[in-house]
Amino acid sequence: MEPPKPETAFRSEKVDYLCHFSEGQSGTIVDLILEPELQGRLMGMGIFAGTRFRVLQGGNTSKTKPSSRPMLLAIGNTRIALGHSIASKILVEQ
Repeated sequence: MEPPKPETAFRSEKVDYLCHFSEGQSGTIVDLILEPELQGRLMGMGIFAGTRFRVLQGGNTSKTKPSSRPMLLAIGNTRIALGHSIASKILVEQ
């Protein structure tokens, strides 16, 4: 199942979903397209618009076949693992 398309305000060649980033790529979170409760939980872990991150593990180079592996992100000195279903709802920019 393909994630929903980014909102018109976010359409850019640089903006994509986190699940499409691969190991070693860095970027900045643009927006969270999540239910309010889950969005609040992620924000409490430091995942919100403007946050810089680096993908340490996981990710997906194919935009048509989702990965079943969780993604491991480095945000400052913190490491956070996210499943594909959540990563597919986070807009990021390189």
